[in-house]
Amino acid sequence: MKNYFMLSALIVVLFTACNKDNSVVPTVNEDASSLAKKNQPRPFKGSLSYSYSVTQDLPCDCGDYYPVGTFEGTGNLSHFGKATSLIKPCVAPLFEDGVQIGEFVGVECAYFEAADGDIAYLYTHPYNLLYTPGGAVGNATVDFIGGTGRFQNATGQFTGTVTVLGATASFTNLKGTIMY
Repeated sequence: MKNYFMLSALIVVLFTACNKDNSVVPTVNEDASSLAKKNQPRPFKGSLSYSYSVTQDLPCDCGDYYPVGTFEGTGNLSHFGKATSLIKPCVAPLFEDGVQIGEFVGVECAYFEAADGDIAYLYTHPYNLLYTPGGAVGNATVDFIGGTGRFQNATGQFTGTVTVLGATASFTNLKGTIMY
């Protein structure tokens, strides 16, 4: 009986020693991994064509600048697909030697809307539009400053060429990065 008791005690000790710890080993959190991937700068490019709109009026605080109306645009943008856009430039005349040579765009309210309805809000740095025979031309630098849907926390920056000819405009050669 002593041998049976010793054998039983040995088996209990063996099972206890070999018992695996049930604590969970931390693994890579997929949400954290996805978030890290989303916060990486991604290339952004595209172009848009705009027309003066008599039906749209994008609210914009122009401050001391003169609003020139709202323009509606369409085009293809990376991360947006077929996009639409509204812009409302606020300008002041730009003079050189007493002659108006263009417009200073001091404020420009704008956004891009993706094919799925998500919107990215934009901040346009002040820039000059200089008169040329082909229209007023300038180079703009624009920041992504949040939005809706997947662009809620969008950041990044891009540059592009703005050309305005009468009631039409284009924003071409857009190149930069976006994070969302």
